[in-house]
Amino acid sequence: MNTGQSPGRGPSSAVPFRHEAMLYHGTAQFVSGAAAFIRDALDADEPILVAVIAPRLALLREELGPDARRVRFLDMEAVGRNPARIIPAWRDWVAEHAPSGRAFRGVGEPIWAGRTGAEIAECQQHEQLLNSAFDGGPGWSLLCPYDLESLPTDVVDQAHRTHPAVVRAGVRTESDSYPDHHHPDPGVIHAALLAEPLPAPPDSLYQTGFGLADLARIRRLVAAHASAARVSELRAEDLVLVANELVCNSIRHGGGTGTLRLWQDSGELICEVHDRGLVADPLIGRRRPDPGADGGAGLWIANQVCDLVQIRSTAQDGTTVRVHIAASKG
Repeated sequence: MNTGQSPGRGPSSAVPFRHEAMLYHGTAQFVSGAAAFIRDALDADEPILVAVIAPRLALLREELGPDARRVRFLDMEAVGRNPARIIPAWRDWVAEHAPSGRAFRGVGEPIWAGRTGAEIAECQQHEQLLNSAFDGGPGWSLLCPYDLESLPTDVVDQAHRTHPAVVRAGVRTESDSYPDHHHPDPGVIHAALLAEPLPAPPDSLYQTGFGLADLARIRRLVAAHASAARVSELRAEDLVLVANELVCNSIRHGGGTGTLRLWQDSGELICEVHDRGLVADPLIGRRRPDPGADGGAGLWIANQVCDLVQIRSTAQDGTTVRVHIAASKG
């Protein structure tokens, strides 16, 4: 159905969270489409946060001129290197502006040419999870640009499945591919996200089992593998911390034992922890942990310090958490 509406227009009370993909061809269409959305917000005196990669930020600042001072900008390559950090950034934006009762907006482009296949997979999960994270909350509009010239066709097709509406050349159309239109039970969608298979690791990996008595050993061997992979000292400390947190989670919530794997791939050291537990919440690790809550801090820490975090969990196969840390260059 073609509504003929411009992206993001309409009272926030009618559509509490409006999540739309903007399909564009190349730089000129990106600038014109995003700038029109931004100016629409400024004309309505609505706060707006724009999170795109630095080259696009520069183009928008130039296009907006003096109006750019009224826009909050974030470098998506910094804030969203790990896609699981993007929802917390939007949560902060919502928490800042929701108390006013006024509408507000965002532009967020999580996928760009140069993202790895693993990063794109997690960005696509992020796009679907945005709807669960913000549906039913305060009214705001989020526009997600997708470059038809540089992104593969399957990535663009998936954008239709993760956004309730798509905007092209200024025209908004509801997406017939959006799964909530066919399976309104969010549990069905969440289970599918957590069951999405991960690429098989290489044969040349290190693998070991662990239990409560093995925490110190696990920390030592992760540190040794990080050193061998030329991970910087600071990042190696991050990885040891994360591995310790994940192993503790497995011991506490995953049956008391688990398996740890380590391997290198394309300049990264990858650490994977598997156990027999089950994760039911696909947004786990994307909420700041409550100091008084039981659990949740380990995956939050992993998302804050790792370059990529992938979580998969089913009743049949248990839970796998795979974290990526870039090795030093040179």
